[in-house]
Amino acid sequence: MKGKGESTRDNTDVDMEFRQESNFFYLTGIDEPGFHVIIHLQAERVYLITPDIPDNDIFWKGPNYNTKELLEKYDVDEIVNELELPRLITSLSPDMTHVLNQSQGIDLLKHAPMVLANSINTQLLLPAMNEARLIKFPWEIDIIRQVMYGSSQAHIALIQQFQLGMTETHLAALFRWTCALHQIYKQAYLPIVASGPRAATLHYTKNNQTVPSNIHTLVLVDAGGEKLCYASDITRTFPVQDARGELILAVLSELRPGILWSDMQQLAMRILCIELVRIGILRCEDEDQLEELILMNVPSAFYYHGLGHSVGLDVHDVGGRDLKPENQDEDDSVISEFLLNRPLEKNMVLTVEPGLYFNDEMLDIWTLYPGYEKWFDQNMLARYRIVGGVRIEDTVVITNNGYENLTKVPKQIHEIESLMNRAS
Repeated sequence: MKGKGESTRDNTDVDMEFRQESNFFYLTGIDEPGFHVIIHLQAERVYLITPDIPDNDIFWKGPNYNTKELLEKYDVDEIVNELELPRLITSLSPDMTHVLNQSQGIDLLKHAPMVLANSINTQLLLPAMNEARLIKFPWEIDIIRQVMYGSSQAHIALIQQFQLGMTETHLAALFRWTCALHQIYKQAYLPIVASGPRAATLHYTKNNQTVPSNIHTLVLVDAGGEKLCYASDITRTFPVQDARGELILAVLSELRPGILWSDMQQLAMRILCIELVRIGILRCEDEDQLEELILMNVPSAFYYHGLGHSVGLDVHDVGGRDLKPENQDEDDSVISEFLLNRPLEKNMVLTVEPGLYFNDEMLDIWTLYPGYEKWFDQNMLARYRIVGGVRIEDTVVITNNGYENLTKVPKQIHEIESLMNRAS
């Protein structure tokens, strides 16, 4: 398996920030560029292939790696310089060589084309890695717990220090700075700081507007740091959070091993539909009409993403896949999707993130579509369009009898107000 190499900005020699390939880090713990690893399954022997640093690069990047130090640090059996990789492959003469994907297979072929010509398999390793990474080891959960705590403190700092007139840029910078105070120096993804109507754009990352000062303004912050390549994922919306806190608590109360995630998705949609009827946005006169609303998927006009996803070495982590041959031709885009029809298991780490969005483009599609317009109260809907969006997202780990919430940021209305009042 090949780790991530160094990269530079296009047409320059300016280094880009390095981030290890997740599967390689999972197997090796190496967070440096240019390494390979070969695991000989029959011999139960691990070979670590080090990058070769030319003499004229030593002044810029430091000396070549010390073999003894690498053996001790990474607990491998043998250290091999990358210049010796063809010799090693020839000596091993494998009958079958498993690689992550076609690109890595082509790269490996360059080192020993005659030996590897008929032995490379690209079908089994990646789904096996997905399956392994889905269920976390206790030490992985400990790392995620640490990064979740630091990221939680950064969210709390934003709520406490928020003042009208601040910019989204200020809040994004404050989040990164507070993470750094907790020894979290990287972000798991680009922070989303969306105020007003921009909160209805799910992946708004410009973060370059002044927060509107009117009383209806909400600020949605979706941000999480990364530590030792492990991600955190948290979303909070303030200063007003209405009923979505109740929604996430209802879903959390049902989490335990054996529960299907698809059931949790349906529960979230049902609760959202009931709330939209209660405040008058959706029209519904009886239980039969409520069931029709849900069957027609009308709540999706306001909530058009999944309830959650796995979290680990990637913020949208692997979901695991069956290893049956008929599944090997699946499109790679499904790799990060959480398996809706797979029961939850102990030590899965996942998010719970119900949302409510008043996105003009989405609402226009639904309210103007023949047969659907009757369900919407347009006058009431017009009053709420200014809200933008609300999302609350917690990251949890499934335990023997339920779950542990790794997110340490308040989400109830009175708790948020208490934090803001304490700051003032």
